[in-house]
Amino acid sequence: MKFTRFCTLFVAAAFYLSFSGCRDENDDTTFIIDPTETTVPDNAVDLSANETANCYIVKPGTTVAFSTAFKGNSTTESTGAVTGCRLLWTDNNGLIKDVKYAPGQRMAIVWTGELSGNAVIAATDADGNTLWSWHLWITDYDPDASAYTTPAASSGTTWTFMDRNLGAMSATPADGFRTHGMVYQWGRKDPFPAPNGPTQMDENYNYINGMDGETPLFDIEGPPLPTLLSLAEYHGTIAKSIANPMTFYAMTYTHTGEMDEYGEEIVINDPVTGDWTDQSDDDLWGGESGKKSIYDPCPPGWKVPVSDASGVTPYDWMKFASMTWDNTNMGAIQDGQWFPACGTRAYASGGCDFQQANAYGGMWFGTKGKAASDLSLYPTLYGQYMFIINGKRTFKVNKDKRSQGMSVRAVRDI
Repeated sequence: MKFTRFCTLFVAAAFYLSFSGCRDENDDTTFIIDPTETTVPDNAVDLSANETANCYIVKPGTTVAFSTAFKGNSTTESTGAVTGCRLLWTDNNGLIKDVKYAPGQRMAIVWTGELSGNAVIAATDADGNTLWSWHLWITDYDPDASAYTTPAASSGTTWTFMDRNLGAMSATPADGFRTHGMVYQWGRKDPFPAPNGPTQMDENYNYINGMDGETPLFDIEGPPLPTLLSLAEYHGTIAKSIANPMTFYAMTYTHTGEMDEYGEEIVINDPVTGDWTDQSDDDLWGGESGKKSIYDPCPPGWKVPVSDASGVTPYDWMKFASMTWDNTNMGAIQDGQWFPACGTRAYASGGCDFQQANAYGGMWFGTKGKAASDLSLYPTLYGQYMFIINGKRTFKVNKDKRSQGMSVRAVRDI
């Protein structure tokens, strides 16, 4: 039987709309679609088409969309009842032109300006609470075009690295702070801008003399946001970090004045592990499983490097004797790869720490650091990192408290 569909089309500049209702002339059923419901525009690039992640590389001046249905690169762990999306922060005013949510497709839609920089987009519930968030690394950078594959380690393992830190706008030493990118607390997905200038801090890790090294952050309307130091808190948890991706969870410590058997002062950390979260997990970045985790901060196809099954670190190929230190731009070069000494965010406050007179930095990897054999006496837990500093400690794998904020350089996920 021939039939005709009667449909009404609504057009509005502010929305990408579907039909308000369609009905067969021989069918009393009416399918109602909300005429104000946003859908993903046809010209949007689907960043999550092949793989979901916590970070996406986006070309400036584009319209993009990505799935908000699941956490990180998981296909099973739901983000929850998402009702909207919004910009949390950007480090370049005007970088993000607009953000919307397409509920029928469970996708965020982002319109970017003709600028480069970093931004964080949140999926929110009906009360505006953040359920999950994603880092947009907005740049013309193509990581495959300049990736570096290391020589084979003694175990035979090779790693293929990006040529820059996550969030960096350049890998050219003369570009200075544009090569620094983001820093991360060990095991977290959430980016924090690295220091953007020299800093001075007092003994309590608070800024002095106006030298804070903070990168100004902006919301969608343009006004500057509070500094990340002012937003820092203590006593973090995984749940808190998901709900508050702009909050650096610092740790505190108390000097006891007592000495241990080695003549070192006994210092009590809070949490006692020195971690940013009260429930430590050695596999937050895949260091135990060897697999990319839902908290991995890297884009699709890339992950946080970890030691191989033989225990060889992903930075085993970097040697002090093969390194050249660039004192002007403050960093190290080996095999044409640039490693800036980009400072840290201090574990005890979340503030930027960039000592121009003795610049240093570190690149986390996802393998836990060796802890004391008796955790009841020495309960501190560590993450491992490659140390970048001018001296013989350069290109030495070290360990630090997991609450410290340091750089990450991704490797190809194979």
